[in-house]
Amino acid sequence: MIKRFKKLSVNLKLFLLIVFGIIISVIVITVFSIEKSKNEIRLSSQNNLTLEVKTIIKMFEREHSLKHDKVKTDLKIANNLFYSEKLKVSGRKKKMTITNQITKKKYEAVLNEWCLGNKVVLGDSTFVDKTHELFGGTTTIFQRIDSGYVRIATNVIKSDGARAVGTYIPNSSEVVKTVNSNKTYFGRAFVVNDWYITAYEPIVQNDSVIGILYVGDKEKDLNELHRILSGLKIGKSGFVFAFDDTKKMIVSPKLFQKEYLNKNLIDYFINHKRGVQEMAIHENGEKYLVAFEYFPDFKLYVAAAVDQKIETKKLFSEIVISSIIIGLIIIIIFSIFVYLITMGNLRKFFKQLEKSETQLTSARLALEKSERQFKTLFNNSGDEMFVVDFDGNFVEVNDFACETLGYTHEEFIKMSFRDIKSESFISEINKNIELIRKFGQYRYESEHVTKNGKVIPVEMKSRVIEYNEKTVFLSIARDITERKEIEEKILTAIIKTEEKERKRFSADLHDDLAPILSTVKLYTDLVKKGNYKKINESEAIKNIDELIDMAITTTKEISNNIRPNILQDFGLAAAINEFCSFINDTKSINIIVKTQKYEIDKRGIEETILYQTVKELINNTLKHAQAKNVVVDLKSFKNQIILYYRDDGIGFNVEEATRNKSGLGLYNIFNKIKTIKGSCDLNSEINKGMFLLISIKLKI
Repeated sequence: MIKRFKKLSVNLKLFLLIVFGIIISVIVITVFSIEKSKNEIRLSSQNNLTLEVKTIIKMFEREHSLKHDKVKTDLKIANNLFYSEKLKVSGRKKKMTITNQITKKKYEAVLNEWCLGNKVVLGDSTFVDKTHELFGGTTTIFQRIDSGYVRIATNVIKSDGARAVGTYIPNSSEVVKTVNSNKTYFGRAFVVNDWYITAYEPIVQNDSVIGILYVGDKEKDLNELHRILSGLKIGKSGFVFAFDDTKKMIVSPKLFQKEYLNKNLIDYFINHKRGVQEMAIHENGEKYLVAFEYFPDFKLYVAAAVDQKIETKKLFSEIVISSIIIGLIIIIIFSIFVYLITMGNLRKFFKQLEKSETQLTSARLALEKSERQFKTLFNNSGDEMFVVDFDGNFVEVNDFACETLGYTHEEFIKMSFRDIKSESFISEINKNIELIRKFGQYRYESEHVTKNGKVIPVEMKSRVIEYNEKTVFLSIARDITERKEIEEKILTAIIKTEEKERKRFSADLHDDLAPILSTVKLYTDLVKKGNYKKINESEAIKNIDELIDMAITTTKEISNNIRPNILQDFGLAAAINEFCSFINDTKSINIIVKTQKYEIDKRGIEETILYQTVKELINNTLKHAQAKNVVVDLKSFKNQIILYYRDDGIGFNVEEATRNKSGLGLYNIFNKIKTIKGSCDLNSEINKGMFLLISIKLKI
């Protein structure tokens, strides 16, 4: 078969493949349609069954409501008939054996004789039979006794066929409690041996309840209920059944008997009260789709069931046949259509295919070239480059990293960042990786250890990338050994400068202030000893006064050299404004100062260093930048100080400036800011000026 297919022409092969694809598609669509139809039919069956059950429940609710209305009407008729004749209660007594309708316990009771008109009520059926002729149902006249209310005339029939005269309702009954409060009881009540919809009206004489006039109708007529439900037909196989809360079958279809009913089904109904479920009605029987609901007023579980196989068999057959016919028609029409189009466009398609293959080959070659170029750049970089997964394992490294750290490429691929970090930086690895993951990129300092144990300080720049269809990050490590050495030199220079300042301060005190104070001491000794041979007292005191004024002036000059008075007295904003105003007065440059949003009151080392920084920046701008304008913007937010400095000068190459001595001034500034836990962000380009952002967080 395969050999024959290979011998066919390309056109015919393509045509057959297309037709085969259409056939498969039609089959899949048909199967999908059948499955979808099954679900829709099932859902429709569930809805229909649920609707049937709800319709029956509504019928029960209607019947229940009608019975309530009928009982109220019957009570009015019985009331009119009862009170149309006068009720007389005589003093004559009569013993009677009475029975508790609940416990069936009997005992002797003594009753007063009642007469309605000319007839003794006890045992007389005239009144109750007449009411039955008028409205049907049951009627009873009760007489009050110590234990409750006893029936003295009734048409309620006991199970033995006799009237229920002599049975009584005990005082514990809700009916008795309602009547004793001189109210009429309407509702469901157990009468002798069955449940009735009832009305119990108090019979009152001399403001005392002496009896009850009762009317009632059976809650449900089981024979009528069975007739109605058994006659219902649902589809071809559907039927209705019902049982009460004692699990007694009230309505049962002919296809199964009470004893064959699945106990699990009954328990499921009782536990869930309502629902739709596929289950077996008989023990070990076929499964039916069953909808059910509980009607609490009648204490009945009503259910409707259908056999889905019977209901859907014909429909599924029709769907399958229709789908096959429609599928064949589609296959034939589409095959002809494809054949006609294929023959006309096939040559164009193959030409386009050849062109596409040529373009694909070119693209593949271009991609390979691009990969080679990337590999060349990667391996010829002057910095260590690592491709790393988020567990810290190396995925790829460049040749420079191998040469610098002394490991082979194969060794590196089996290693992780933990293997090349110094002890003091190993604990930072996970934190740095999380920051890279969170922000997409991150810059930080670290230390790498070569295979032979040499420690190299590096600056790491990391960025998240996609590599071989995986999310990883690319890290570039630059050796900052030289920069660290420069920083060390700068720090040494700062220390020397501070030492020089201390020496100058000491010299100022020794050369300027000390002689003055020594002279003051000579004059005070003369005054103490009273030695006025060479100078009188008033002249000595005058000289002491002048020397003290001179000492104060000298002290101020020394103090102002260390920390300006305006900085101490009025703060950083005032000091910067005063200094810049002096520069602006020279007309050599325009300095714009913004300090309106600065609200820090604290006087400390931070303000001193920022003041010195501004002076040094302006000095650098005047010396090197050839700028016309400078902007100094000082702000504060809560406990944070932010200083913006910008000039429009000739700018400079930041990287180059930081590598040679021309960058020492900047590094001096940076290190001073670092000493007070601040941060600097410097940006400058040739002919685009310079921008510096300084941020300092004060300790509260």
